[in-house]
Amino acid sequence: MSEENKKVILVVDDEPDIRLFLKTVLEDAGFEVITADNGKHALEKIRERKPDLISIDLVMPKMRGITLLQYLQKNPEWAKIPFIVVTAHATDELGKEDFLKLKADKILVGPHLYIEKPVVPSEYVKKIKEILGVESTETPDTDNLRAKIRDKLKTAKKQELEEICKIFGEKL
Repeated sequence: MSEENKKVILVVDDEPDIRLFLKTVLEDAGFEVITADNGKHALEKIRERKPDLISIDLVMPKMRGITLLQYLQKNPEWAKIPFIVVTAHATDELGKEDFLKLKADKILVGPHLYIEKPVVPSEYVKKIKEILGVESTETPDTDNLRAKIRDKLKTAKKQELEEICKIFGEKL
């Protein structure tokens, strides 16, 4: 993707390690990425710069993913922003009700709008490229490396995560 055609993705997730992981995956795929740790911060980011797509976690503090999506639907300009729901709680008590409401309200329609955690990088990028109509290029070696890094992140101590965040310019 050339710099002038680079698509902007807003990643909204309350977990710093997941947010950093998704950001890295998307940047490696050629996207420009901005992040927010909850729905309220996401709205601030959208007001500053309208993204081409939003990646949204369902279960977050301050403003849940469903509330953010409902808010976006009320604004004619923002309602056109495509999104993908990325959650580990579509079938458990934390997020099942929200997930079913999204489907019932026809906010979440189509199989490409939802992906289960843990995220497989190649699937995540493929779905986002499909939604945006961007040509896909497979990178299996990079995906294996990302999977190994993701496994290491799962067991990393706070100090190790802080060091990783410094490298990527993120705050915990």
